[in-house]
Amino acid sequence: MEYKPYTVEWTRKRYLSEALQKYFEDDISVDDIVGDIVDILDQNESYYREKANKFSSLKNNFLGNVDV
Repeated sequence: MEYKPYTVEWTRKRYLSEALQKYFEDDISVDDIVGDIVDILDQNESYYREKANKFSSLKNNFLGNVDV
């Protein structure tokens, strides 16, 4: 996908491209690249799941203390 230069999207894609280029320049195996990507996704999933659980807990606590 092509983005207008210097937009947030363009910058994000550029950072990703540079990171991938570094993996290839360092001759990192495809399995290790995929493994790193999966690790990052897992870490983010855990982080956001924790946040969602806190919001859910707060909502349930709030609703449990409100007369509807």
